[in-house]
Amino acid sequence: MKRYLIYFSAICLFLASCKKEENPKASPNMQDPFARIDNTNNPADHQIYLFYKESGIPVLYNDTVAKTPLTKLNLGYHLTTVDSMVTAKYLHNQADILAGLDFVKNQIAPHLSNSLKPYSILLTDSVYTFQPDPSGSGALVKVPLSAYLGFNTVAISYVPAIKTMDQTQLKIYRKDILKVILTAKIGADPSLTTKFYAVSSAYYGKTAYGSTQSPYYLIYQPKPVYGLLPDGTEGPNYYDVHGPAEDLAAYLDTVLVMSPADFVNTYQSYPLVIQKYNYLLDIFKTIGFTVPQ
Repeated sequence: MKRYLIYFSAICLFLASCKKEENPKASPNMQDPFARIDNTNNPADHQIYLFYKESGIPVLYNDTVAKTPLTKLNLGYHLTTVDSMVTAKYLHNQADILAGLDFVKNQIAPHLSNSLKPYSILLTDSVYTFQPDPSGSGALVKVPLSAYLGFNTVAISYVPAIKTMDQTQLKIYRKDILKVILTAKIGADPSLTTKFYAVSSAYYGKTAYGSTQSPYYLIYQPKPVYGLLPDGTEGPNYYDVHGPAEDLAAYLDTVLVMSPADFVNTYQSYPLVIQKYNYLLDIFKTIGFTVPQ
C-alpha cells in the first residue's frame, strides 16, 4: 500500500509541475551572421550589400563576419577533418575590394545557378597553404592558391592584381575560381560522372609509350585519341595516364578557358573527346552551370 501511495504522490507532483509551466515560446529569429548589412558610409560595404540583395551571395574581405555578436571566419575549418593549414592575407584597400566585387559580379555569379552559389565569397590579397617539402627535408613549403573552397566560403586570391591582368590572365583566373566550385559540386554526386569516366577508364593508370600494346602500356598516340586532354605532364615520347580526378580536372581546365566553338574546332577529329565533352555539358546542365562563351 505504501508503494502505491508513493506512486500516486509522484504523479500528482508531475501534473502540478506541468500546470505551473508556461507555454513554451519560440526563440527569437537569429539573423544569419553572413547576411550583409548596408553601410552607406563605406563604399565597399554599400556595394557588397547591394550585390547581396541582388544575388544572395555574401562577399567578405576579412575574417570578421559580423560584429554583433562577434563572429569570426575560420578559413581552414572543415566539418569532418582536421583543420587545414590554409591561411589568408586580407584586403584593406577600398579600390581592391571594389575591383574584386566587380569581378565576382560580372565574371563568376552569372555562371552559377542558385544551387551552385557558394555560402559566401572571401576576397583576399593572397591565400596559401603549407605542404611537406618534396625533397624530404621535413620542412613545410608555402604553396600559393588562386582559390580555395572552405567549409562556408570560397576564398579568392590575388584580388589586387585584377586591375593589371590581361584578357588571357583574367580567363585563367576565372577558371581557377569556377573550377573549385564545380569540382566540389560534381564530386558530391558520383552518378554525374559515370558516363564521362567510362569513356577513358580502361586507360587510367597506364603509360603511353612505344608502338606495342600491353596490360600496362598504351601505344604512344596523342592523348585525345584516348579521350584525354593534355595537362602539361606529357614527355616528348611518353606520358602517364592518371586517374579520373585528373581526367576531369584537365577537361575543366580546358573547357573553362576555351569557348565552346573553339573547343569543338580543336578536337572535332577526336570522337572520344567530343563524346566526353557532351557528357560534361550534360553535367553542367544538371547542376545549373552556364559555360563561359
